[in-house]
This record gives sequence, C-alpha cells and structure tokens, in this order.
Amino acid sequence: MSQKAIKFKKDNPTLNFKKMSLDQLNKLPHHVGMINFKISHTSFFILNIFNDDSSAVKFFWKESHDLQSLDLWYEISKEEGTYIDVGAHTGLYTITSVKANMHNRVIAIEPFYLNMSRLISNLRLNNIKKNVDIKIAAASNFDGKVNFKIDTDQTYLSKGGKIDKQGELINTLKLDSLNLEKINKPIKGIKIDTEGEDLNVLIGSEGIIINHKPKIIIEVREENKILIQKFFDEHNYKLFDVMNLDNQINLKNINIKNVSNIYAEPI
Repeated sequence: MSQKAIKFKKDNPTLNFKKMSLDQLNKLPHHVGMINFKISHTSFFILNIFNDDSSAVKFFWKESHDLQSLDLWYEISKEEGTYIDVGAHTGLYTITSVKANMHNRVIAIEPFYLNMSRLISNLRLNNIKKNVDIKIAAASNFDGKVNFKIDTDQTYLSKGGKIDKQGELINTLKLDSLNLEKINKPIKGIKIDTEGEDLNVLIGSEGIIINHKPKIIIEVREENKILIQKFFDEHNYKLFDVMNLDNQINLKNINIKNVSNIYAEPI
C-alpha cells in the first residue's frame, strides 16, 4: 500500500498536491507506516494507518503541514520549562517541545482516547519516555464531566471533536487545577487547539497566565475574537498572526473566515 503511494507521488511530479483538499488527498493511494515528519529545525516519526491521521496525510503529499506554527512552537520551546499542549491530537506539538529541549516537561491534554493512543505510539517511536505527562480530558473553564461529540468515523483520529450537548461523557479540567508542584519547572508555553472552546481554556488558565506569563499559540474564531482580545489586553499580552510575526494585530480589526492561529506574547 505504501509503495503504491510512494510510486504514485514519484510518477506524478506535475500534480500540485499542495493545493489539494484533504478529501482529494484521501482519494489517492493510501500510505501505511511511519512518516518522517519534518519542520525547519528538527524531524520525528509519526504513524499513519490507511490515512487515519490527517496531519500525516497532508505531510506525506504536501511535504509540509502547519509549518509556521510548529516552527514557532519549536523556538518557544528552546527555553527549558513546562509546556502544555491542549488539544494534543497525535502529538506534533508535544514531540516538537521535547525535540527543542530534551529537559522540557510537556503536559499533553487530549479528550479523544484514539488520538491519545496514537500520541503514545508516536512518543514510543521517537524514544520519548519520561518527558510527557498525559491527561485524557477536555480542557475548559471548569472541572467535572461533559459530553464530547465526534462526528467522524470512530476509527479515525479526529481533529473535529468538541464539547457539545450530545456525545460521550468525559472528564473536563481547568489548567489551573493541574498539579504543577510535582513538575517543578515554570510554565513557559501553552498551545490551545480546542475547536471553539479556546476562550474557556484561557479563562481556566488565568492563574497560570498571571503567575507564569507563558507564551501562547491559540486558535481564534470570528465568534470569540473580541473576548479573546479583551482577555489578552487585560493580562498585558500583544498578539500576532502566526503567519506574520512582524506586525502586532488587534483581533477586533481582522475578519476571520474560518480559524486563525494567533501568537500571544507577554509584554
């Protein structure tokens, strides 16, 4: 299966895979096995089984995925400390933090058990055994239970799961409720990718943000941009689009069609 995909890619150099949608890529020959996932200053292995991980599929065909954001996360993670990966999926940001500095601790928070299982496999592939603490839960602004809805096939490593009125009952937590005393390293960075729960994750992290002033990469949507801007203004952060780190932005002045990756830096 993998050889067929590799051969197809080699035999069709004129096809512009970079412009293809995920649905179009999934119709090409399937890849099965390990992928050497590369960003600008490091690389690591991730698994792909019959196109069950969209990140692996996109990287295999496009030879780049989420590069600007992962490169930024790598640079942030060079400073030794604790990094929190909220919405860890299959571990791209978690592994990147460890690759940037082998003395880092990473707290990986992921609500979907299949994603977390693959994250653990990817950690093993990269011989990462001691740096990562795993939390199977959804991050929000309260501790308790919540329904979590997955719309995709239950064998697929979904990125689209979210807190909802329907779905499987799972644990939820505030980042401020994490037991950080055992880790004994300051919080240097937080990455938040939670399908619209992002503002609530910030609210549930207010104590960490006040006490540690971590650098933050967060997904922002049109419907929550005003409140997210207000939160960061109140906590003395400046904001940048991950795709353009030279110019500070105000979320009130930009139109977000789908979702934007925003970098928040303490002033």
